[in-house]
Amino acid sequence: MWKIGDRMTGPSDIEGGDILLTVFLKHDQSKTLGEFQATLDARDWWRRFPPEGVEIVSWTVAMGLGQIVTLRLPPDRLQAVNVELERSAWGVFRTETFVSYDFLKVRDRLARESAARREAGQAADDGPAASGAAAGAPVSSGAGGGDHPRLPHNGLSIEPRQFGKAPPTGYEDRLSAALEAAFAAGIHDLPALAAALNEAGLKTPDGEAWTEANFPAAMERLGDPAQSGMSGPGAAGAG
Repeated sequence: MWKIGDRMTGPSDIEGGDILLTVFLKHDQSKTLGEFQATLDARDWWRRFPPEGVEIVSWTVAMGLGQIVTLRLPPDRLQAVNVELERSAWGVFRTETFVSYDFLKVRDRLARESAARREAGQAADDGPAASGAAAGAPVSSGAGGGDHPRLPHNGLSIEPRQFGKAPPTGYEDRLSAALEAAFAAGIHDLPALAAALNEAGLKTPDGEAWTEANFPAAMERLGDPAQSGMSGPGAAGAG
């Protein structure tokens, strides 16, 4: 399976030698419909574009934007398309062009590969490797829709116990519970998290009120195995 850094030397999902070209024809809204239709007629636009040897795949209108044209063509006709846009479209449309390709086959392949990975992962979860978390496997937060481990330096590690070897203190339990409740309520930004902890009656490890500024440092401190089992001023004032 291809990985980042590998060269694309195997067969491609794309068949044939033609390319797709998506052309945005953005309306010049300083002109009326009659004005730009008259200009297009004078330039013989509807006959000349696209030029010979180029196939129209789709031609749609996006209200407020203009027309979106997808063309299929051999690479050696690309210059002819560009010249015709310059000759016939400019002055009526503002043009943007993007080389593209049909993603449907790629999407189908990626879906199959994803299903296979998920099936393999489920089988691994049901086997002996399921105890990997207890053996020090990283804990995933699922942040951003991905499978990213929680890192102490990002200020959002909400389970201090995962880093230290000592059993969690009562303060760490209450802090974890308060943060889990905040996340469950849809709170994710630092100012709102700090406010939620203050409303819960919790202090920082130094016994201070939570702020956006001290939240990351406090989480890093709690995530440091050398400082786990915290019993500082915050533990006594954690309510």
